[in-house]
Amino acid sequence: MQKDIEVGDYLLAMNTEEKCDPADAESVVGFNVRVIVTRLDRQPVHGSMLTEDSGELTGGHGPFPTVADAIAHGEAWGRHFVSRILGGAV
Repeated sequence: MQKDIEVGDYLLAMNTEEKCDPADAESVVGFNVRVIVTRLDRQPVHGSMLTEDSGELTGGHGPFPTVADAIAHGEAWGRHFVSRILGGAV
């Protein structure tokens, strides 16, 4: 699932991914999320970087139990990144 939200001058593009049980590839055990941060005006996010990628975000002890939990964490991470790291308004 993909969800995009605007946070101040930035766009958070969140993508979730199913994670399967290593012992049973057909058994989904949860979801991870990745957040791509870009500026709405297409200027660099910082320096010469046009995007910032969160990498694969997981829950404290593995995948999130639901897509909604993964998206909520991705949004919280993105808002924190915009406000604390980039100094933008959330």
